[in-house]
Amino acid sequence: MSFMEWTEKYSVGVAVFDDEHKKMIAIINNLHQSITGGADKLALQRISDSLVDYTLSHFRHEEEYFEEWGFPDSKEHIAGHEDLRRQVFEFRKRINEAEASELAGEMLHFLRSWLTRHILVEDKKYGRFLLGKGVH
Repeated sequence: MSFMEWTEKYSVGVAVFDDEHKKMIAIINNLHQSITGGADKLALQRISDSLVDYTLSHFRHEEEYFEEWGFPDSKEHIAGHEDLRRQVFEFRKRINEAEASELAGEMLHFLRSWLTRHILVEDKKYGRFLLGKGVH
């Protein structure tokens, strides 16, 4: 069983963002497998870096849609993105400086919890908005 499973409850109804969320979950699962498989610090750093980079790219993509379509709750949503950006950069810094497997595991649990809440509450809002604009 995977660390985090994609289910339809996570769908925001916009295929491009559902696909990006699936990719983020796949990277989280890859990091989990690496931790439980005893991967070395360098491997954990690489996967953690790819997760951070992909998450930031995904946020930029969402924010481009917010601007393009005039999403009314964009300021609050982007503030949530900024908060996570700060936290993942701190995790990445700590992973690079200290015991990678312990901190990568901490980051995994944090991201699973954050991503679940974020998708189910915040991302569902823009999903409804974009669907109302005809974006699928």
